Amino acid sequence: MSKHKLQSKNLPANVPRLPVVSVILPMYNASRYIKTCLMSVLNQTFKDFEVICVDDCSTDDTLKIVAELAQHDGRIKIVRHAKNSGGASEPRNTGIRLSRGKYIAFLDADDMYTKTALSELVTAAEKWRADVVHTEQVYFPENQIIDVTPETKFTTFSKEKGGFCKEAMLETDNLAERVKMFCRSRFFGWVHNKLYRRDLIMEKNLHFDKLITSEDIIFYFQVICTAPRIVRVPNIIYIYRHNPDSITRRKVPISESLHALTHLMIEGSKVLDDFMSGIEFFAKNPAYRQLPLDYIIQQHLLWTQRFYDKFTTAQLDKLVRKELKKYCGEFTPFFAYMFGAIHVYRRRITKLQSGGEQGGK
Repeated sequence: MSKHKLQSKNLPANVPRLPVVSVILPMYNASRYIKTCLMSVLNQTFKDFEVICVDDCSTDDTLKIVAELAQHDGRIKIVRHAKNSGGASEPRNTGIRLSRGKYIAFLDADDMYTKTALSELVTAAEKWRADVVHTEQVYFPENQIIDVTPETKFTTFSKEKGGFCKEAMLETDNLAERVKMFCRSRFFGWVHNKLYRRDLIMEKNLHFDKLITSEDIIFYFQVICTAPRIVRVPNIIYIYRHNPDSITRRKVPISESLHALTHLMIEGSKVLDDFMSGIEFFAKNPAYRQLPLDYIIQQHLLWTQRFYDKFTTAQLDKLVRKELKKYCGEFTPFFAYMFGAIHVYRRRITKLQSGGEQGGK
């Protein structure tokens, strides 16, 4: 960190000084949360950053609130998309393109940083010469409250499996081991509780694909396959708010849920496969090429299983055919049958494992 600052100080007067961290903040109709979120960045003990606020055509006061804050703090950069992109991928990609920092961090508009978050992340990155600083857990407001105050009590939360580290450690650079860790949820794909070396993202042309959901998991898989040095730290630096209006939690019709999950399984698996086709390791080790595909598909089949637990295959057939027709064309009947059969057999296996009666609807 000191070397980076020294280089900045020695630049000619007409060359703009580069920040150490670029915090990328996608925004869409986040007026309820955005000021608290942004203030958690501006109040950091670490001051050498820019925060790139990418508005995805909000229709509320989000942009107005951020613009007012930007008048008093030049570290806030605002860009507005001409058309709503429908998700976080494009705003994050815009932020990456505009970033100037040595490191990149991602922050969601309904979440917050702890006061020393950037200091802790940058210190670890510099000490370990890390391409990625990977934290395992986040703070989660107790009772799932949304309006966080200084008096709020927090608990820790994680989607990672396995024992958490007690001190900073350099992760293996063995790609086979990293792939297995990813598929065992030891490298969970949240992007916002981590720090990334910007040059890695630019050199490897890493970006977020336009998926309806789980685009961060796909992105982070690409990161762990290309980053030479990943440091895992026990620090908890991120406050994750349970926003019931977020795209992953709001109640939507079954057709919309089925579309999102099917889209991820089909489009997401293609994105993964295209990415792995450009890496020699996966060409030489096809079994490892199957592992992440299986992980993504199985995870989302678990979500679609809930539909088959409530309805019969016949009841769902029309919805499934309509969704699969977008991808399977004249072969839709075959793939619709296979889709339903998978869930029927999954249910039978579950019943057998739990000692229940055999059979399915």
